[in-house]
Amino acid sequence: MNDDEHALIVAGENAVARLFEAADYEVSQAVGLEPGSVDWFATARKGLVRPRTYFRVWTRCPEDIDVALAELDDKRWATAADRALGIVMEGSLPSRYAADLKADVCAVLSYRRLALEVSGIADSVREHVRTYEAKGEPGRYLPRRIENRDMGYPDAVAWIKEWVSNKPTSHLVLLSRDFIDVSTVVEQTIYEIGVQFLREPDGTALLSRYAPTAAASLAYMNRFAVLVDDDVEWLLLSVSLICLERREAESHRYLTGERVTIRTPASSDVEHWFGRRLSSPALIARFLSAREHEPEFKSLTDASVNVPRMLESVLACQDVPSSGPAQWIAYVVHDYIIKLLRDAFRDEEDSLAQLLPLEEAALTQFSLGWISVRPGRQVASQQTWGELRGQILTWHKKNSQGRIQFNALIRDYLIARRTAREVVAGNFGSLSRHQFPREYVLLFLSILSPEASARFAEGRGTEVRAEIEAEVERRLQLTLAHQIKRSVGAILMNLQDIRENLGAEDVAKFEYEFRRIDEELAFQSSLAEQTGRWQEVPNDPPEGIVLHELVDDAAAPLRQRYPDVLCEIDVSVSLLVQANRAGLREILHCLMENAFHAVASTPAPRIWVRATLEGDTVRLDVVDNGSGIRAEDRERIFEPYVTTKKGGDQPLGTGLGLAIARRYAAWIGAQVGLDPDREGTCFFARFVTWRDAS
Repeated sequence: MNDDEHALIVAGENAVARLFEAADYEVSQAVGLEPGSVDWFATARKGLVRPRTYFRVWTRCPEDIDVALAELDDKRWATAADRALGIVMEGSLPSRYAADLKADVCAVLSYRRLALEVSGIADSVREHVRTYEAKGEPGRYLPRRIENRDMGYPDAVAWIKEWVSNKPTSHLVLLSRDFIDVSTVVEQTIYEIGVQFLREPDGTALLSRYAPTAAASLAYMNRFAVLVDDDVEWLLLSVSLICLERREAESHRYLTGERVTIRTPASSDVEHWFGRRLSSPALIARFLSAREHEPEFKSLTDASVNVPRMLESVLACQDVPSSGPAQWIAYVVHDYIIKLLRDAFRDEEDSLAQLLPLEEAALTQFSLGWISVRPGRQVASQQTWGELRGQILTWHKKNSQGRIQFNALIRDYLIARRTAREVVAGNFGSLSRHQFPREYVLLFLSILSPEASARFAEGRGTEVRAEIEAEVERRLQLTLAHQIKRSVGAILMNLQDIRENLGAEDVAKFEYEFRRIDEELAFQSSLAEQTGRWQEVPNDPPEGIVLHELVDDAAAPLRQRYPDVLCEIDVSVSLLVQANRAGLREILHCLMENAFHAVASTPAPRIWVRATLEGDTVRLDVVDNGSGIRAEDRERIFEPYVTTKKGGDQPLGTGLGLAIARRYAAWIGAQVGLDPDREGTCFFARFVTWRDAS
């Protein structure tokens, strides 16, 4: 690889690393198996499952995808990663190949595809497709058209899809009289583009409502996707699809880009749409007769936001026997509102609380002919009803004085609910006390009363579930380190009492026994301390650290404790390594303490500490002239609680020092090992050389 190619690879690695970091992944490097090489990894910072991903960068697609996948799989195994990705920075992938990132542990994909995936945009579109289909929305979509006679009133979804595919350079402002028309068109467009993306993930520009987080902003800025902006919040992005009600257009005249208006479907369009979806000619005739019989029913079914839910209710009531159109209308409206309430609220008690003010408003309208709403108040708030508020708003009309009137069918239904509840409670006088309009109220009451009594009797109980078992579990799980420390503390106190109660002659008599007890307690204390360090790996972010400073810091207390040991340090002050400071300090302490212990009983004890630069890595050797490590112990000594220091002339080992060094090294992307080919006993550590991102 020449210098130019290496520079492109480095630029690509940095670009991919920035993308992962923007997507809230922790990006790390580790010494590669090849001398002087560095491996890259990305691990999600959140979630119960956080797979570790090895990634490498190619400037262009490999000629043989199968060979590339095999190489990635070898790397995955060698680095103990959960999956491996090859990122192609430029060019396209073979048409026969499409990576399945959910199923494949190794995959090759473009930088563009990676941006859509890690940013969450691709998943948001997949989830939209899944939920949209699960709700049956594709079959319930009522087509809208663009208000443009010169273009022949084109289909709105097809027109927007073409605009997105052309990778626009300026905003598109969608307007409509009712916001639901724009919203519905956009939802259908996201769905249809999403279906296309599932088939052709590398050739489809996405339309998405996914918020522009750090990684998503990169995808939007590179025009890998177009953001749907419902409230003109993200205009710093280069291109957005902006959705507004027509009455808001004047206050947003500053918006640049093309403006198009979505037409509200006419009554004839609505009837044609219902006719294609109703199951039989008899049901079509029943529906059309009901619309002709009751203008208020026609008004409800004409509203674009109500159409899909009304279709469900009409189909649900197709076999309901009735004495005429009015009774059948009552069943349809009842079914429609019940479905609406079930979607809006978690239980009957909650829905009752939210309907009480609406019931009061319905009674007020019947008494006075209108409802007056105080400034700053709403009949149905967005906070309470959420996305279903649009359907609630079709229930009433507002006049120039700010007064509103419910749709008469909705008004009568709310009055019937109030009456049914009073009847269930035993207040039968309400039937004669209220002078309500009889026909529809009584029709609704005949439907509500038997069901309401059962539903509200069952719905009064609020479901309560215990969710605090974790705290009990936590208190039962004391760590081994705490148990040891508590025992050591108690023994030390008792031992001190014994010494104070014995005379000087008796203390001298048991000097050997006291010294052995002190040594054992020191060992137990050290074991507790190292057990705690084993359990609590430092997780501070990596930084550039001058290696020489921490080596000197680690050596100073050991030189003082073992003054007969000659320790030579040859580490350049210019060497900076990428590490977590607390983790690096512990690695150095463990390796150097191990060496000092090993030569404690050796004639002319000597330790050498050297650091050398190897490509993009730094190797640190800690060599001693002790008795060495037997061949059969060379790997076992890195296992927890395995030690070759059994006491006597050497300090008693805990079996955790080397294990902690290797554990911490793996955590910060370094390596710790034993080099059997070097003279003396040589433990080494390899670190990634610090490369300032700036």
